[in-house]
Amino acid sequence: MAQSKRHALVFGASGVSGWAIVKELLKYPTGDTFNLVTGLTNRPLSLSDSSLPADPRLQLASAIDLTSSVDSVVAALKQKVKSVETVTHVFFTAYIEKPDFQSLKAVNVDLCKTAISAIDQISPNIQAVILQTGGKGYGVEFTDKLSIAPPLKESAPRIPKPYYDNIFYYGQHDILKDMSSTRSWTFSEVIPDVIIGFTPGTNFMNCAQGLGLWLSLVREIEDQGAKVPFPGTDKSWLCKHTDSSQDILARSEIHIALHRDTCMNASQFNSADGAVVTWSDKWPGICKYFGLQGTLPGSEPYSIEAWVKSNQQAWQALAQKHNLRQGIFENFSWPFLYFVMTAFDFDRHYDLSALRSTGFTESLDTVGGYTTAFDRMSAAKIIP
Repeated sequence: MAQSKRHALVFGASGVSGWAIVKELLKYPTGDTFNLVTGLTNRPLSLSDSSLPADPRLQLASAIDLTSSVDSVVAALKQKVKSVETVTHVFFTAYIEKPDFQSLKAVNVDLCKTAISAIDQISPNIQAVILQTGGKGYGVEFTDKLSIAPPLKESAPRIPKPYYDNIFYYGQHDILKDMSSTRSWTFSEVIPDVIIGFTPGTNFMNCAQGLGLWLSLVREIEDQGAKVPFPGTDKSWLCKHTDSSQDILARSEIHIALHRDTCMNASQFNSADGAVVTWSDKWPGICKYFGLQGTLPGSEPYSIEAWVKSNQQAWQALAQKHNLRQGIFENFSWPFLYFVMTAFDFDRHYDLSALRSTGFTESLDTVGGYTTAFDRMSAAKIIP
């Protein structure tokens, strides 16, 4: 019996999640599971700059403005995406950063609605839509006002108002639940913790990219073997969490998309590397990659952002010496590292039993997720 043809479409293909989904679709679960893989990016991205494999099944398309009307997106998809009417599996990871909760919610809920409405109009063959969200839905931004009770489970109720009104993931989920109720396709929501991975460009929420840039510069200035105290607090040093390395996250999403018989409509699944970890578990191994000694936090946290800004000329010299790509260091969002290494000083680890119940059992050593990202950054000339 001939295998069904599958065409995967990834919104947000240059981000830390979307890039990995595109890469994994070309080989997971097998090298011929998908006949076509399409990655959509906001800014132009050539295959040569993408660090993705040259594969005849892969196409990248850019400048499809998801903030425009549904009709405009439909027209752009038809113009720019070969065989767009054959799309069977959709992965939504697109995101636009905004400075406040309400504008963040408005733009990202509309982004999702427009994107899925457009491809729904074009392709009659859609089988599954995967919506990637994150830990904000568990209230991790409001732990000074709300209590969270790890291990965090998908069955937990939504956080109460007024904090509820700040979570755009809820709006995205509800839109897809409403749309899918009258369609032949179904959807699932996948919920990672902090995502660890590589991107070919600057990515707003990318812990590994920031650490790779910073620690490369520390090594250049302080030399091999230098001691690097953890920049957070004693409390954040020991908080429990479950990092989500991009390869494991991508494979779990593809697995869920392909197993609709065991993943009911509107189902939710946490996704993470597997082990519950703390920064005390990770920091020595992360620093060791750069030939540095990761040590305990000091008496007070310190600012990576301030240190980086005071050493920008040293970075420029390092970049020139190694012919590194321009703009990524300069445009990285350094405050994000403060949030995940200092402000996130509470236990937030995930329960993975729902994901395991689907038959997805893969796990990964979390430090290995970081070092894989650093290897990819080096190969892409982002760090030496």
